[in-house]
Amino acid sequence: MGLMALNRLMSTQRKRKQRRNRCRIQALGNPRDIDGRGAASSLSKRDSPPYRHDVNSHCGKEARYLDPVLSEDVWCRIYSLLQMQDAARAACVSRSFLGYWRCYPNLTFTNGTMCPKENLKTAGSNVIRDYNNQIDRVLMNRSSADAVTKLKLDYHVPPDGAESYHRLDSWLQMAVTPRTKELELLVWSKEASFDFPCILLSDMCGGSIQKLLLFKCALRPTSQLGLRSLRTLHLRDVRVTGEELGCLLSSSIALEHLKLVYCDDIVRLEIPCLLQRLSFLEVAGCMNLQVIENKAPNLSKFYLGAGERMQVSFGESEVKKVELVQSRAISYATDNLPSRVPNLETLTICSTCEIVNSPMASGKFLHLKFLSILLMSGSNFDKDYDYLSLVPVFQASPSLEMFCLFVWEHSMYHWFEGDPASLRRLPQHCHGNLKSVKIIGFFPQKSMIELACHLLENATSLESLTVDASPANYRCSGKGRKCCPLKATAIVKARKSILAVKKYIKGNVPSTVKLNVPKPCQRCHRF
Repeated sequence: MGLMALNRLMSTQRKRKQRRNRCRIQALGNPRDIDGRGAASSLSKRDSPPYRHDVNSHCGKEARYLDPVLSEDVWCRIYSLLQMQDAARAACVSRSFLGYWRCYPNLTFTNGTMCPKENLKTAGSNVIRDYNNQIDRVLMNRSSADAVTKLKLDYHVPPDGAESYHRLDSWLQMAVTPRTKELELLVWSKEASFDFPCILLSDMCGGSIQKLLLFKCALRPTSQLGLRSLRTLHLRDVRVTGEELGCLLSSSIALEHLKLVYCDDIVRLEIPCLLQRLSFLEVAGCMNLQVIENKAPNLSKFYLGAGERMQVSFGESEVKKVELVQSRAISYATDNLPSRVPNLETLTICSTCEIVNSPMASGKFLHLKFLSILLMSGSNFDKDYDYLSLVPVFQASPSLEMFCLFVWEHSMYHWFEGDPASLRRLPQHCHGNLKSVKIIGFFPQKSMIELACHLLENATSLESLTVDASPANYRCSGKGRKCCPLKATAIVKARKSILAVKKYIKGNVPSTVKLNVPKPCQRCHRF
């Protein structure tokens, strides 16, 4: 909610007040007929909206303006909904708003809010010191009794190292109170990491925190903390061991979402059964993490990035949604997930490297309904990968309803222009529940054509097939965004791929199936 929205609200309040006054006057008839002295004039004066006198902080002049009849609490609530920059501007022109500013609850100190014209990651020491001084002035001008409910703080250490972390410590002690609900701290420093003061997470202050995000610091809890209200915990590039994290988790009984990224000090991650509400676990880039043992009973969603050598145990939880982002992700999924995640319903795979032929699934995905596979560039997918080897995954997924294949980019592949009769055909296997198939980034490699034809012949319930020759994530929304740039050669290849669809695939489409073959975007790519 910005200043324009606030102005609209005030204007609406004024108009409503004026309409009420006009209705009252009209109800009285001709004002001169009442007492001959213009009674309506005095009536309108009595019922006119109140005026407030305020002092403009810039020029010292007294301003007289219409003020909607709202209570102090309502005005404070409206002011708290403003963006921090708008709230600060309003405080510069109004003494009333200045009072609200001193108890503004949502503080965001970032590069974008404090100095958008500078890049603090590459700026000199003087610019960073000015940035830190601005933060210091804002916090020092606040009343100690006014609590911050949301604090997002990006702390930058000057390249010359002249400033230590003492100032950051004092800011946190000042801003984090028993009423704080969200705390996001990002420390940008090439020197020694900042030791986050765990006393802020004790019963006195930590009991109200619902969201905690820490980036590039060290977290060393030595005893149980008071995070009984914590719902979201996000640690990114944080130095914390598995034992220390376990100490923190043991007191976070309300935790719903745990995200760990680049936390290389963790070797073994144990999720205690006390976390009855934990439903989403994300782990990515933790290079030394070897074992994840989950005992939380209600975990339903799991994300794993760069964990191809990791042992994962989900305990008694019924995980239904899994996303894998790593090399050989297809092989990892078919080898491990059928037995470890028997209730899986949605599987998203992003593979950066894959063996030429995907292996047979080790078991059945009995409940899998939605399968998405994204094949990244820079691997051997383009000319060597056998897309027809994905068929065993369909055979192991009797409940599958939707399949999406995304190919990020393709620079080298064997263009198939042979006889359609030379295409391979696998033994028939009914994929009875498959209703929708999308192939995004299609190109006329032989095995990809064979995969599309196989699905058309064996998916008896298929309703739609989309074959898009544009690379994955290259299309715009058509409402403002533009497509990612494409070279002219890529557009030519896309149009040739469309011709291949008409030659090898269109003739196999049953009358009950709708074939969608989008052309390159005419709005963004004129060729």
